[in-house]
Amino acid sequence: MKEIKHNILIENIKIKNLFKYINLPLYLYSYKKIIFNLFVIKKIIFYCFYSMKSNDNLFILKLVNNIIKKFDIVSIGELKKIILISKKKPYIIFSGSGKTLSEIIISIKLNIFCINIESIQEYFKIYYFIKKNKKKINIMIRINPNISAKTHKKINTGSKNDKFGISIINLKNLFILCNITKFNIIGYDFHIGSQITSISPIKKLIFLISKLIKIKKVKYLDIGGGIGVNYFSQKNIISFSNYYNNILILLKKYIINVKFLIEIGRFFFANTCIIISKINYLKFNNNNNLSIINLGMNDILRPSLYSAYHKIESINFGKKIKNIFGPICESSDKFVNFKKIKIKTNSLVIIYSCGSYGKVMSSNYNSKLKSYEIIIYNNKLKIIFKIEKFKNLIFNYV
Repeated sequence: MKEIKHNILIENIKIKNLFKYINLPLYLYSYKKIIFNLFVIKKIIFYCFYSMKSNDNLFILKLVNNIIKKFDIVSIGELKKIILISKKKPYIIFSGSGKTLSEIIISIKLNIFCINIESIQEYFKIYYFIKKNKKKINIMIRINPNISAKTHKKINTGSKNDKFGISIINLKNLFILCNITKFNIIGYDFHIGSQITSISPIKKLIFLISKLIKIKKVKYLDIGGGIGVNYFSQKNIISFSNYYNNILILLKKYIINVKFLIEIGRFFFANTCIIISKINYLKFNNNNNLSIINLGMNDILRPSLYSAYHKIESINFGKKIKNIFGPICESSDKFVNFKKIKIKTNSLVIIYSCGSYGKVMSSNYNSKLKSYEIIIYNNKLKIIFKIEKFKNLIFNYV
């Protein structure tokens, strides 16, 4: 972002000019940054699957499909989107702890690459439908290793009290079942959490895997994703290359010879997108001055759900204010902000790192319409999600 004479330029696009044609708030992506990230990921030697839950915009999915061609999904709706944008069936892993009967049946009939099972009951459901339909499908066992990712408690997924995966203590019974049913178990799946910023929990995980692989050998090992991105301008976190180079060193150390899969979501798009909003009101309450912007928890849920930080900037003139709230009728509709910024009524506000778990988690709460998504491509703007119309809110009522 550049600031020139109280105007904001992003890749040579004057944001003020955007107001003339499009209402705020809006999501604004950088095509250059997206393509760069996609090719950085393509260079690593692991088989990388895009974790679709982080961003399911159809335009974005087409870019992933053109370069990566591998998806990790958690619902049949995500599967249908992939089918819609793909000429040839890509590699698909179906994850998720609560698959419905219809989701299992459709996945089996479409013969996707793999289903990750997360419970003994799910194992029996899949086995029943495989036998009934005389089909075969690859299965990976998602294991809960009871290892904390040392991240936010709401995105930690590998501890014993988390709902994900089959507990280590139940694996012996599962292996007996596999021998009896001759299930096609091709691998183990682990995913201990999201926004991981240290290699230490991964070291524990790889050590556990080295023991497990000696008990029952498999062809594939899915070590999940979860590598953190930098939401802070000054905070140091582990780099993408260092993270996966360290994993490679550990795999060689323990002589683990299998094909490795990873599921990456946040790293693809988090820092390729900003939200542009504006100040609706300023309120002066003694020492608690605050502002109300036209961006709320319906547009981006992370600050309210996780107390997540997103860097906030504005054109530098007006009153110095730290507390920034959205317009939604909830006290939790607040943005985490560590410093005062100069703002005035109707001035622009930029919220950074919103490309992952941003628009995809938005809602129509308070009967709000979902906002635009726009991408900057060759110094031009392309709308990749139109703002909703009121008829979208009432279409399904009878």
